[in-house]
Amino acid sequence: MIFALCYTFLHFTHDILQRLTTTRMFVKDRVYRGEIPYGMYLGRNYKINPKVFVQWGQETAEFLRMNNFCDYGLFEFSESKTVFMRNIRLTLTEKLYEISWSDKPYKLTVEAFNSNTGRTSFDLTIRWYFDGDLIATLVRKMVYVSATTGKPIELPSEFIASNPVKSNIRFSLIKDVPRSAAETTMTVRPSDLDFNEHVGHPVYVDYLLDSAYHMKFQYLSSDLMSQRIRRIDIEYKFPVVLGRKLVVQSWDEDGEQGLEVNFVVSQLGQLVGKQLVCLGKFLLYDR
Repeated sequence: MIFALCYTFLHFTHDILQRLTTTRMFVKDRVYRGEIPYGMYLGRNYKINPKVFVQWGQETAEFLRMNNFCDYGLFEFSESKTVFMRNIRLTLTEKLYEISWSDKPYKLTVEAFNSNTGRTSFDLTIRWYFDGDLIATLVRKMVYVSATTGKPIELPSEFIASNPVKSNIRFSLIKDVPRSAAETTMTVRPSDLDFNEHVGHPVYVDYLLDSAYHMKFQYLSSDLMSQRIRRIDIEYKFPVVLGRKLVVQSWDEDGEQGLEVNFVVSQLGQLVGKQLVCLGKFLLYDR
């Protein structure tokens, strides 16, 4: 089970390879840079679902691994060792909400680089630019683990030597659900699964947005997708498979940094052990 979860990071399809290899790309100063089309990801009113940045992050990371960029060639990917994603932080700039997408060419510039290297984990940072302006930053915390025990192991010494050693980004998400939290249920669909037959990690953004659409909050006056989202934090706890019943509990708070919407996804509503699936938080620009 743990080995399968770890290999979620290695998800790769012919469509992804074709999409990325037909765009401009190069590596300079240990930073991968390229361009990626985005027209197929525009929804109604030319709005972009934040999920696509998480999806692009997964595709970019896999492309880097397959082409041995960002020192991925130093890792051993086998039945005994692999890399998996612990959590993500997606930050969206206000510039993103000022763009008239229908008037612009369907292309973004992307750059990716390793950052904040620790003893057993590192952050892969991916940034997207539109006409030279930063519109989104995704930080993926990657952990090097033993696939047999599921426990972290030390990064390759060559990787640490060639990448900056800093304190990793840390954040603590709420697991204590208030009694006032709204609750909805959903069932894992075949289209939610990755090639390991677990729910793909970008799908959880959809789960949170879909559940929020049907909920009434204390401070949030309209559905979450109509808001200007500043940041999304998700911490992945345990994988789920086809047909599992999920309970999504959510509530909003008027915090110091702005309006927050918190989520807890679990099986059977149990917040312990393998029943706890993931924790999430959306931070909004507007109160």
